Amino acid sequence: MNVRNESSRVRGKKQKTLGLGAAVVAAALWGFGGIIVKLASSSAVALTFYRLWIGTVALTAITFATGRRLTWMTMRVSWLGGLLFAGDLITFYSAVKLTSIVVASLIGAFQPALVFVLARRMFGESFHRRDILWIALAMVGVVLTVAGARSHGHQQIDGDLFAFGALLFWTAYWLVSKRSRRRLDALEYTTGATITAAFAVTLVILVTGQHLGRVNGGDWFWIILLAIVPGSGHLIMNWAHLYVDASISSVIGNLSSLVAAVAAVVILGQVMTALQIVGVGIGLTAIAVVAYRQREPASTPLEPLE
Repeated sequence: MNVRNESSRVRGKKQKTLGLGAAVVAAALWGFGGIIVKLASSSAVALTFYRLWIGTVALTAITFATGRRLTWMTMRVSWLGGLLFAGDLITFYSAVKLTSIVVASLIGAFQPALVFVLARRMFGESFHRRDILWIALAMVGVVLTVAGARSHGHQQIDGDLFAFGALLFWTAYWLVSKRSRRRLDALEYTTGATITAAFAVTLVILVTGQHLGRVNGGDWFWIILLAIVPGSGHLIMNWAHLYVDASISSVIGNLSSLVAAVAAVVILGQVMTALQIVGVGIGLTAIAVVAYRQREPASTPLEPLE
């Protein structure tokens, strides 16, 4: 019995470590999302529409190529996550278009606080006081990073409201995805959610009479990149949800803001301020400590799908 328990503990620790690593990779990929949106000239609605349909085609092809099938059960489990995903993309892309990435990221940085409160009720997740301290410190690092940026362009109240809406949609999507992964594997769930999101955005466009407008030739490169880079992050994070507590993965998800700050220097030629450098240092350190302290199996482990 002791040998069996030890084997189970080692296996759980290995899965947890892989899950934490996957969450880090996913968050790093998301860090390029806002920058790609800024570089594209198309509207937020157009970017969302084409990004989702490209993702739908690609994920559906991969699903069938790997021997899986999209059943009614798949769509029944993933539809709510898909609607929330669509809401998040529309509101976040709109926020980035109307206000600065700084403001949009600053508001989104508070997602771990919401997830922490809700995950305790939904999944019974619990932490030591020291864990909570490091989680709070990680959020402080992100806030310093985005607040220390030199904002370019006029910030509009509409953009701030869209950013707040994105925060709510993103938090709900995060928790629903965590719960849905108990019944579907990562690829099936991500495919089902993306299909639902694509149809939802299409319906919104038809009902509201919005126009997608003409997409410039160069924008197709950014749209495809948007579907591949941040899109892959969603698939990877949905896999990690099975092994990592929602509140911990949400803290790691804040790594995307730190990656965005550094990527803006490399890609957009922006200069990091002293406050940003301090914030990145604090944020990376705190996130690394949180991940390291969570290598043991989750407080409420989910059984992996066979």
